[in-house]
Amino acid sequence: MYKLLLVSDQEDVLNAFSRIQNWELIGFKPPHIRHDYEGMLDSLAKHHADGICLAVSHEQEELMLAYLQENFPKVSIFEAGRTEEEVLRYLNELKALLNKIHADFYNERSNTRDVLQVCRHDYFKKVINGQVKSSDDLHRNMKLLRSRMDADRPCLLIEIDQSAPYDKLEGRWHYGKDRLEVALRTSFAGDLNGIHILPTIHSDGRILVLACPLHGVDTDMTVDKMTAMLTTYTADSIQHMKEFFGLDLHITGIRVYPALTALCGDTDEA
Repeated sequence: MYKLLLVSDQEDVLNAFSRIQNWELIGFKPPHIRHDYEGMLDSLAKHHADGICLAVSHEQEELMLAYLQENFPKVSIFEAGRTEEEVLRYLNELKALLNKIHADFYNERSNTRDVLQVCRHDYFKKVINGQVKSSDDLHRNMKLLRSRMDADRPCLLIEIDQSAPYDKLEGRWHYGKDRLEVALRTSFAGDLNGIHILPTIHSDGRILVLACPLHGVDTDMTVDKMTAMLTTYTADSIQHMKEFFGLDLHITGIRVYPALTALCGDTDEA
């Protein structure tokens, strides 16, 4: 059974959770319930949590998120439902992720952080391809997957082309697309001055690098400065790919979005 922590001072949320009667049938122990930041600290000091739900004021939530990022970066944060149906929906989303994490964890080749990283990577491929239909879904899943990116600030999508056809690249790389993607992460992925950089390779051979500000990290960078910095960073990473992996890549375009949510289907900017 998975163990939960609910931190809320909101009556509708507390009432919705109280309507769930058969916790064991849906794969969870009844949640430990606390109402504020100090209560959350107390519960986490005493009890293990596989999933945490926060339904408090914005100020309290930001304080809690900062603590959880520092001390519990691998524990999924799930949405607070305000009806019984919503609670069950969000619990099922959490359980699907936890089942995958624990199945892979006992494979001995992975740990929770690795599996979460793979799940995040796969999810952001869907975001980039316009397969996430609403900004609500985006925000909810970013918390669930413990993404550190801020979905509501300007971001960049950098398009990179390959000098060789994709099928030839796959032939040169014994492990195909997966190995090529690992090489891209080695050269491109990371944090740079408060910006998280995520390279992705898609089934049609496109290479797209997402650059998005980190949540809670203040930066006075304008979009123009961010674009210039990331253009230089990408060019350096491309040179690294050529020197160490023998691959010729080049930038073919840079798209600026007002926010990551602009890639979702319920906005006009995508």
